[in-house]
Amino acid sequence: MRLSAPDWMLYALSGLLAAIGLANLYSIENFPAPSWSSPFYRQLAWTGACIAITSISTLITGQTWRYLAYLLYGLGAVGMLITAFVAREVNGARAWLDIGPFRFQPAEFMKVLTALALAAFLQRYDFDWKRFSDRAGIVGLIGLPVLLTLLQKDTGTALTYGALLVPLYRWGLSGWVVGLPLLLGGLAFLSLIWPWIYLAAAVFAAGALSYGLVFRRKYLGLHLIGVGFLWAWLALSSFLYKGVLAPHQRQRIEVLLAPQRDPLGAGWNTLQARIAITAGGLTGQGYGKGLQSKLNFIPKKHTDFAFCGLAEEWGWLGVLGYLLLYGAFLWRLTYLAEKTQSPIGLLFGYGLAGFLSVHLIVNVAMVMGLFPVVGIPLVFLSYGGSAWIAASWGIGILQSFYRERRLRLFG
Repeated sequence: MRLSAPDWMLYALSGLLAAIGLANLYSIENFPAPSWSSPFYRQLAWTGACIAITSISTLITGQTWRYLAYLLYGLGAVGMLITAFVAREVNGARAWLDIGPFRFQPAEFMKVLTALALAAFLQRYDFDWKRFSDRAGIVGLIGLPVLLTLLQKDTGTALTYGALLVPLYRWGLSGWVVGLPLLLGGLAFLSLIWPWIYLAAAVFAAGALSYGLVFRRKYLGLHLIGVGFLWAWLALSSFLYKGVLAPHQRQRIEVLLAPQRDPLGAGWNTLQARIAITAGGLTGQGYGKGLQSKLNFIPKKHTDFAFCGLAEEWGWLGVLGYLLLYGAFLWRLTYLAEKTQSPIGLLFGYGLAGFLSVHLIVNVAMVMGLFPVVGIPLVFLSYGGSAWIAASWGIGILQSFYRERRLRLFG
């Protein structure tokens, strides 16, 4: 039985996003004629590599990816460990390997490998959420790359592994388990902005205890545990911020809260990004006419802050159109995941969509000054090969699972 054709709509959406990214890089260079050594032409070369990798990954059968899942995961973990010790430090992190003229970030590829290994683990016929060994296996599969990424001092990339809650939720994980970390993380962050959060927690604690004493004496113990956990978490978050985070990590949070305190230093990127986005207005300043980007007021205009150039030149309407296109691309990933007719394809597709969604949300929030600057690129728009090639590889793997659907339907 022949395999089905790949999904050309996914190829078209990803190709359109890539074309917009190239056009954006071309514009923020010395428009209309960037030099041959510019990021635009290097990204053009990466585009060819991405097309080749996606094509090859699509041609490899899903059964092969299923067999290789754990082996590739192990090799990726070894590569991460080597990187932590031999890579040179860049912006406080040891996350990049230099091989000849090329530099790549193994952590980006490890995301794809972790999503694949997790999908292979969850799709086992005897998997059971109630079994402790299965829950421990999930924690181990996700926890290992997180720890290795932290060993590289790349906290931002480590946080993106929260994206794997998406396939876990799709496979039956309780919504409370998904929502509670987000709630606690938000509460810890808000306590840094507004110290009165502690007072609010005290009022909540008093109210919860009073309610338990008067109306729910049977569950008073649970109320006490909940209140104690809340206070312990707030105290722990304060300790982690002051005693565990590195100085440059604390500085990123402080800059987010008050960039105007150091407008010519640590707050420069954030303030200039806000100026660029505001200058774009509703319809933008026009292609190749974004002054903030053209005059190099934004140091990372090609990479983490590439979204600024798009917003400045195309305005809010252009940004809305781009986000809608990206949303259609993410939806198509989940659509293919559902159509693969295989649990591993379903789970891998949701894992890939989760990672790319986190990159989109964090990068846009970071550029708009709503999230600390953590070095998370916007795939397809930001310059750089690692994240783009990893995403292209993931798209190819998902397509290979999708192409096998006919075998599962009629085999």
